[in-house]
Amino acid sequence: MIRALYNLGLVLSAPLWMTYVAQRVLLGNWRERWHERFGFIPVPPPSSKPRIWIHCVSVGETLAAQPVVKLLRQQLPHYELVFSTTTPTGQQTAQSTLRDNVDYLIYSPLDVPFAVRRTLARIQPQLLVLFETELWLNLIAEQKRRGGRIMIMNGRISDRTARRAPKLRALYAHMLRQVDFICAQSPTDAARFIALGASPARIEVCGNTKFDQALSAVNRSAEEWRHILSLPKNAPVIVVGSTRAPEEEQLIINAYQQILRALPDTCLVIAPRHLERVGELEQLLQAHSLHPYRRSALPLPEGQHTQVVIVDTFGELASLYSVADVAVVGGAFAPLGGQNLFQPLAHGKPVFFGPHTHNFRDIAHLAKAAGVGFEVQTAEQLAEGILRLLHDPKLREQIAQRATELVQKHQGAAQRCVQRLLQWLPH
Repeated sequence: MIRALYNLGLVLSAPLWMTYVAQRVLLGNWRERWHERFGFIPVPPPSSKPRIWIHCVSVGETLAAQPVVKLLRQQLPHYELVFSTTTPTGQQTAQSTLRDNVDYLIYSPLDVPFAVRRTLARIQPQLLVLFETELWLNLIAEQKRRGGRIMIMNGRISDRTARRAPKLRALYAHMLRQVDFICAQSPTDAARFIALGASPARIEVCGNTKFDQALSAVNRSAEEWRHILSLPKNAPVIVVGSTRAPEEEQLIINAYQQILRALPDTCLVIAPRHLERVGELEQLLQAHSLHPYRRSALPLPEGQHTQVVIVDTFGELASLYSVADVAVVGGAFAPLGGQNLFQPLAHGKPVFFGPHTHNFRDIAHLAKAAGVGFEVQTAEQLAEGILRLLHDPKLREQIAQRATELVQKHQGAAQRCVQRLLQWLPH
């Protein structure tokens, strides 16, 4: 009955979601390989090797899946791994980080019966692994109808979902009853899954695999990045990652201008979350008499230096934090849920962020408790906090030690998740 009502809702709302899909295909970023959204995937039927299908939404989930996929490749060489994402940026991340560890990279189908059935008929996975909160009723129901198993890995329920989900408890309970096992990020997430209908016997707190992924990006030194970005040799560097809205960037620019009055040689390296916003950010910086260089145009000829750099390249931010004296992570200065704090912490960097961290509440809490993460609300608070750290190298060294210890302490989630996966994998 639940599924029938769900699909009736899809039929009744078809003019809305089909218009959205058409816009994405014709005018947006779904134009490339659009047919995969409807189940026409370039995956041949399985031969002698069984398959596991791993699905993520976008960049964050794909990075979280990276250590799990690599372990699966090592431990299950006789399996084929199919990896899907929803967003093009997720697909780019998968192409650059997982291409050598999976057999097929695809876009996930729309959660409509014909697209889901066609995709499952091609892949025929023994196990479907859904990362974080990727709960799709038709996908789950069809995999179960086929006799395949389902896991949720790195599972979490955000604060916003936790507030809204009780109104849809029947729907969540119907889906979660069909899931064989859930590896939850935290006790809070586990309790929320149970409250929505998951069986307590089929859920375990395994931790967050992003702790395991974070250290893999520590692959290029600060000296290398300083040369690549043409930054002056001894100038302080602030790296700002994953800004998502003009109001965030305005706050950061205001703070940076206050910092320049005290330390005029301070450099700013800023990476917008979405590369299509690079031009908008460039205009905003220029409007404040700042003269940014794009990362793609660097390095400059020998002897020339930059002071403000916009990162307009894909996949470099995680490594680029190594050049920072202080890091700032966007997505939380506006009510957007926050972004990845793991990457700067893995480099041992103090990290500032805004108050809206509901998508990263656990790591934000851990970072604050360890004294390596600092929540601020205004440009004045951000400038004051950064200046305090830039004037105190000994404090930055202490924070680096604590940040490294924090990341190392919480590693091992990927291994625990893979152990549970092997237990539930049909033999």
